[in-house]
Amino acid sequence: MAKYFAIIPAMLMATFPAIAPLNIMRLHSPASAILSAIIFNALIIIALIPLALRGVKFKPIRALAILQRNLLIYGLGGVIIPFVGIKAIDVLITGLHLV
Repeated sequence: MAKYFAIIPAMLMATFPAIAPLNIMRLHSPASAILSAIIFNALIIIALIPLALRGVKFKPIRALAILQRNLLIYGLGGVIIPFVGIKAIDVLITGLHLV
């Protein structure tokens, strides 16, 4: 979801100024938005490989407790962390004048 809020408004804002309110992340430029999203994806894939290889241990817990735990960890983390990560990478890229 964060990738769409990063890339689409940055790419289309020059052509369609009406979508400016969708640019909630306020990324520097279309090039830095795309580069930030690509770098974030590469880093997150590398970070998740050990988790995938380790697998999931079975714990006899109630289904509601498992659902709440998974929603908290993966749902909240899966929505908030990409926004923060992409914005941080954009700030780093523009601060280093790479784009």
